[in-house]
Amino acid sequence: MLFKVLVIGINPSDKKTIQKNSTFHRLENWMDNLGLGVFSFVNVIPEPGCYKKEDIDYDRLRKVCNGHSKILALGSFVSEALDKIEVPHFKLPHPSPLNRQLNDKSFEDSMLVECAKYLGE
Repeated sequence: MLFKVLVIGINPSDKKTIQKNSTFHRLENWMDNLGLGVFSFVNVIPEPGCYKKEDIDYDRLRKVCNGHSKILALGSFVSEALDKIEVPHFKLPHPSPLNRQLNDKSFEDSMLVECAKYLGE
């Protein structure tokens, strides 16, 4: 792939080690499935804990998106922030184990197919 992919999450986990973070492991599996061995990652909210839309630094978000040809938003919160600053992106569901959409394996599979199409454009 000849493009730079940026994955944008909501905020950092407050878990002490990445080995215990199943959200990260699901994201890692998705990226492997999509053939993305290298990608950049940033969170909309830089600190763990509670957050709200008023906490988003849109100037920072716009800057981190510059130079990336494909952007993947993890969940609606991130997608809405990108829509606000008119940054084209593909919205993935948030990879949290609490996301009930992902209990349906066929939903997850079809979402990855759609994402692969977006990346191939």
